[in-house]
Amino acid sequence: MQQDILIIGVLFPAIPLMMVNFGNRYTVLANLIRHLHDEVIRDNISPTDVERFLNQINQLRDRLRLIGIIQSLAAISFVFALFAMITAYFDNQTIASYLFLSSIFLLISSMLIFVREIQIANSALDVHLSDLAEHEDWQKHLKGKNRYGLNRPK
Repeated sequence: MQQDILIIGVLFPAIPLMMVNFGNRYTVLANLIRHLHDEVIRDNISPTDVERFLNQINQLRDRLRLIGIIQSLAAISFVFALFAMITAYFDNQTIASYLFLSSIFLLISSMLIFVREIQIANSALDVHLSDLAEHEDWQKHLKGKNRYGLNRPK
């Protein structure tokens, strides 16, 4: 029984750390949404920027939804791990095993969705980078420079 509780306890530190990480991502995302909101409401948005802002809004919605699912799965996984420890303590190994296995599968699901959220975040950053690369002030500055940003020899 003691060994079973220790095995289940191995999962314990990972879940709260992951939940902190997901919570931090949520906070950063919330600040980004507030900033985007203020920028759209305060500034006059040109027609060329509308498509970029709509793309950002859609990606932010997807990321928010995924982070909510990720946090929920991690929290349920943590609860299942707790119940697994309790049932192992009371020598009900069959139920403890099922709860522990369920906890692991929930954690795996959470991590797989997290990978998708990271892909969406990278795609959103790519939109910003492409917008910067196409910005006319940058184009003027980069004329006469090579692809590494260094002045071309005359």
